[in-house]
Amino acid sequence: MLLRYVAHDKFDLVAVGTSTRGDLMKEPCRGRESYVQRRSISVDEDTIDLPGLPNILIVDDESSLLKLISSILMTDGFTSDRARNLSEAREALSKKNYDIVFLDIGLPDGSGFRVLERAMELSPEALVVMVTGVHDLKTAVSAIRKGAYDYITKPFSVELFQDRLRIVIEEWKSRAFTRAYQSYLENLVEEKTDRLTSTMSEIEHTHDTTVLALGAALDLRDPETEDHCSRVSKNSILLGKKLGIKGKRLKDLKWGSYLHDIGKIGIPESILLKKGPLTDEEMTVVKKHTILGQTMIRNIDFLSSASEVVLYHHEKFAGNGYPLGLKDEAIPLFARIFAIADAFDAMVYDRPYRKALPIKKIIKEIKRCSGSHFDPDVVETFLAVPICELMAGSFRDTDRIKSNIS
Repeated sequence: MLLRYVAHDKFDLVAVGTSTRGDLMKEPCRGRESYVQRRSISVDEDTIDLPGLPNILIVDDESSLLKLISSILMTDGFTSDRARNLSEAREALSKKNYDIVFLDIGLPDGSGFRVLERAMELSPEALVVMVTGVHDLKTAVSAIRKGAYDYITKPFSVELFQDRLRIVIEEWKSRAFTRAYQSYLENLVEEKTDRLTSTMSEIEHTHDTTVLALGAALDLRDPETEDHCSRVSKNSILLGKKLGIKGKRLKDLKWGSYLHDIGKIGIPESILLKKGPLTDEEMTVVKKHTILGQTMIRNIDFLSSASEVVLYHHEKFAGNGYPLGLKDEAIPLFARIFAIADAFDAMVYDRPYRKALPIKKIIKEIKRCSGSHFDPDVVETFLAVPICELMAGSFRDTDRIKSNIS
C-alpha cells in the first residue's frame, strides 16, 4: 500500500499499481487540463517539501511519435528529453535521474529491453512504460517482469495515451509523496530521539547532582567519608558489571554504594567523631544509621532501589549482621557486593585508628571471611579482578600504592 496525496493536504491509501482518475488537482491550461504541482504540504504545523515536475525521457526511433508524445506532455505542462536509439538512451540515462521513461521496445540498434535494464539499474524507482507495435502478450509480460510499470501498443490514440499518462503521473506523485512523507517521519523520529536523549541526559545529570549534594552533606559531618564513598561506589560498579548487572540496576548500585552511610547524618557528632572505641550504648546508636539512611532516601523515586544498599550493607552472610540479621541470599545482591567493596577499601586505605594493610594480607582476610561475612560467589568474582583495577584511584600518589602492595 502507498500513501497518496489527494487534495486539501490529505492522504489516502491505494494499492501499488492501481489508479483512480480524477483525483489529481487540475486547472485549465491553454484550453487543456494541466496537473498542478504542489511544492509542499503542511502536517502538524510542519512543512513537507515535495518534488516539482517529473523528469521524463522518451525513447523511440519514429520522429513523428517523438513529436506527438512531446506535444501531449507539453500541453499538460511537462517537459521531456528525447532519445532516438539505444546509444542516445544510455547517454541520457547516465546524465540524469529520470522518473518516467516512455520506451520503444524495438529500437533499430538494439532491444529496448536493454534500455529497460539500464534504467532499472540507474533509477530503480523509475516508472517505465514500454511502447511497441508488437501485439504480443508474452512481450508485455516479459517487460513487466523486468521492471516496466505499464505497456502500450502502437498505434494508439491521443486519448488513450493521455489516459495512460494520467495513470503513470498519478503513480509517480503517489510514490513521490510517500517518499517525502517517509523522509519527514524519519526526520521527526530523529528529532524526537535527540530531544529525548537530551532530556534523559539532563535528568541523569540532575540525579547525579542530587546524590553528590547528599554526599556533600555527609562529608560536612564526617570528612573521612568523601573519598571512601567514591572509591567503594567505583569498585561496587566494577564487581556489579562482572556479575552481569546492567543499565538502571547498575546506577542503583552506584548511587546506593555512594550513599551507604548517609544515615550517619542523624548520628550525634560526639559519637560519630569520637576517637577510640565506642561503648555498647554508642554502638547501638551508630547501628541505627542504616535505618535512618534508608528512611531518608526511600521516598526519592530514583533512589528507591538504591536504598537497599543503605539498609542492608552491614548484614553478614552468616546471619550475624544488622539491622535484620539476614543471611545467605536473603541479603540483597547489591548489599553483598558492597560488603566486599567496603571491607577492601577499609583495609587498603589508611584509617584514623590504623595504617593500610598490605594487599596480600587483605586478600587472605577476605578469603577467610568467605561464607561468614561475605557471599562466596561474590568473593570468587572479587578475587578474579586484577588488583590494579580495584586500586585505581584509591590513592593520590603511586608511591603509596606501591608501598601498600609490597
